[in-house]
Amino acid sequence: MTPQEIIAEIQKLPPSDLEKVKNALENGPANGDEAKKPMTEEEFARFLLAEGIIGNIPDPSQLTDEDEDWELIEVKGEPLSEMIIRERR
Repeated sequence: MTPQEIIAEIQKLPPSDLEKVKNALENGPANGDEAKKPMTEEEFARFLLAEGIIGNIPDPSQLTDEDEDWELIEVKGEPLSEMIIRERR
């Protein structure tokens, strides 16, 4: 679609939808570098909390050495990634 065609389609919208398009263009990701800036860990944790994915945000000062010292567990069988690829075919 060309910009002229897009504008023609937008002009056909009712006034309430025109306002939504205007707001999206003013505040959308195509407007400036800030939208391209990745989230910080704290912002991501707050997002997960707001979405109900996590129940609380752990305080980093409360972490112990035990929390940092984890080891991978060796599992026999087909890797999960390969299983997913096979199942999708």
